[in-house]
Amino acid sequence: MAMQVEQIMSIIAGAEETLRLLLNQPEYHTIASRENFVTQNELGLADAIQALSEVYQAIQVSECDSVNAVVSSELPPSGISH
Repeated sequence: MAMQVEQIMSIIAGAEETLRLLLNQPEYHTIASRENFVTQNELGLADAIQALSEVYQAIQVSECDSVNAVVSSELPPSGISH
């Protein structure tokens, strides 16, 4: 099944928002503050949120660059002829 860029971005944005909601839950903080709560490389939920945000932004930039390239290729050559 092929996915559209908008669908991918929607999934990433939804996951990011879900993690933000989770990060604000007292129950999560209770779990995360336990002595035996250790993640590999000491990454936390905030790091996951930041990573998703960066991926989302990279997709946006990539899509804008792609659109700009198409528009630029369709424009007449720039410059004024005399």
